[in-house]
Amino acid sequence: MLIDLITENNIQFFDHLPDWEAAIAIAAQPLVESKTIEPTYIDAIIENVKTLGPYIVIGPEIALPHARPETGVNKLGMSFMKLNNPVYFSEDKSKPVTLFFCLAAPDNNSHLQALSQLTKLLCENGNLEKLKTCTTAEEVRALLGEYSSVQYQ
Repeated sequence: MLIDLITENNIQFFDHLPDWEAAIAIAAQPLVESKTIEPTYIDAIIENVKTLGPYIVIGPEIALPHARPETGVNKLGMSFMKLNNPVYFSEDKSKPVTLFFCLAAPDNNSHLQALSQLTKLLCENGNLEKLKTCTTAEEVRALLGEYSSVQYQ
């Protein structure tokens, strides 16, 4: 499932971006282009981070930008973006992020298997470093493919 959602068109690489807001907008752009989300969904994510804090930072250097389905999700989708230089979600630079997995879930359940697969991938030793060294969509998708058969429990 994870490999089905994060297609080659949904994978991006950048050296650096000006700030976390630009990073979220750019990470989600492939989902706008595929009509998976509306631009309002990106606005909702950014507004939520401003209001609630960096709830999307789920681990060292990893963000999972997402918001409520009713803010502009048309269908289930995910995108991936890797930065060579981090953006920071706090002024003290305590939350650097280089890896973005943008999630668009149209309901409360359809994304759970993909999220389970992503969690397994990110929790397994060495995979964070593997993702950080990927330079092509093919490399990212090869790693994702190793975890796409994990079943949600």
